[in-house]
This record gives sequence, structure tokens and C-alpha cells, in this order.
Amino acid sequence: MRRTRRERERSGPWIGVGGLVVMLWLVVSTVLYAPWWGIVLHLLVLASFVPLLRRRIATRPADAPWVPVYALAAWVALNAVGVLAWGWQV
Repeated sequence: MRRTRRERERSGPWIGVGGLVVMLWLVVSTVLYAPWWGIVLHLLVLASFVPLLRRRIATRPADAPWVPVYALAAWVALNAVGVLAWGWQV
């Protein structure tokens, strides 16, 4: 059990950064149905997770992979609001 925690402390920051890169790809792919200001809004929301990831890496590196999961939840929520309330067409 102890070894697993130590391994996550070493690999967690890399998984977190890689996850945010994947989220950047998802944000860019939103251009298929969202207007330009929706993409900018997505990028601003995604950029707000970068300082959170930096803090996680510095304080609790084993928990850094959770930051892209939070970013994914924010992406889904923003897309739901965009499609349902702002009329984005899928």
C-alpha cells in the first residue's frame, strides 16, 4: 500500500498535466458546435484549473490526477448550459 502511494506521488503530476492537455483537445473540438465566444469561455474555465493543478503538485502530488476529472465535469456542465440555455447546436 505504501509503495502505491509513493508511485502516485511520482506519476500523479504527469497524469494531471496530461489530463489537462486532453481537456484542451476537448475544448478545441467544441468548435464544431459552439460559437467563438463559447470556445473562449471554455478556454478561460480550463485555464482556471492550471493554478489548482500547480497547487496540487506542490502540496499533494498523488491527488493531482483528480484535477482533470474536475475540469471534465466543468466542461460537461458548460456544454450542457450552452446547448440547453444558449442554443448551441450539436
